[in-house]
Amino acid sequence: MVGRALAPVERIRREVDQITGDRLDRRVPEPPTRDEVRRLATTMNRMLGRLEDSRARQQQFVADASHELRSPLAALRQTAEVAVAHPGALDDGELAEAVLEESIRMQRLVEQLLVLTRTEAGASGRPLGDVDLDDLLLTNARRLRRPELHVDTSGVGPARVHGDELALGQVVRNLLDNAARHARSRIALGLRAHDGGIELVVDDDGHGIAPADRERVFDRFVRLDEARARDDGGSGLGLAIVREIVAAHGGTVAVEEAPLGGARFVVRLPAPARAS
Repeated sequence: MVGRALAPVERIRREVDQITGDRLDRRVPEPPTRDEVRRLATTMNRMLGRLEDSRARQQQFVADASHELRSPLAALRQTAEVAVAHPGALDDGELAEAVLEESIRMQRLVEQLLVLTRTEAGASGRPLGDVDLDDLLLTNARRLRRPELHVDTSGVGPARVHGDELALGQVVRNLLDNAARHARSRIALGLRAHDGGIELVVDDDGHGIAPADRERVFDRFVRLDEARARDDGGSGLGLAIVREIVAAHGGTVAVEEAPLGGARFVVRLPAPARAS
């Protein structure tokens, strides 16, 4: 009787023993009974599903990162080969400028990859505290202002959240840089208390984002405007970083149509708990 009762456990054990890193699509048999053994098998299959998804995301991430790094490396090699094969074809200033530009692209990409990795692991190692989001917004707004771009901050009110100030500063910076990249001439910022939390809004008067792309735009290495993104140094990681950091702070980020005609990015974060 004991042997018959434990037979499903033995079948599960044999199946698990054959599962390897490249065969995470396999699943253990789930007995028809409604007992602890079935619950164990169901739990193990859910775990295997999560491992399979994680491995697939990791493989895609490595492939995408390799693809992105290939472009600046190829440009550096081409410049060096021209300089070696045809001495004097490039003056020192032109050669240095090309090397510097591609090196900056690679450095920015590597830094963003590190931010993503640390955010996913939840291992920033920095202390958390109350962060004045309005200060971060106004500081970055001043950084963006130039004659051809008007940045409206009249909708920014005082708002405080609890979290990692450097990470939240990265969220603000990425959203504003994205808006400036795609705006024609205007950006509008908003910050207010909303439904027991904090709502941060960044509008631009650019071309906007089609409804079908409003979720995909937060995926890694996605560029809806390939040529323009490459010209201005965009890596396709900025909005992915925004989503990861916001999620790590218990919030959400979404894209809507802006009153200015372009895209509206809305970040909602929980307000800091009041001390009793």
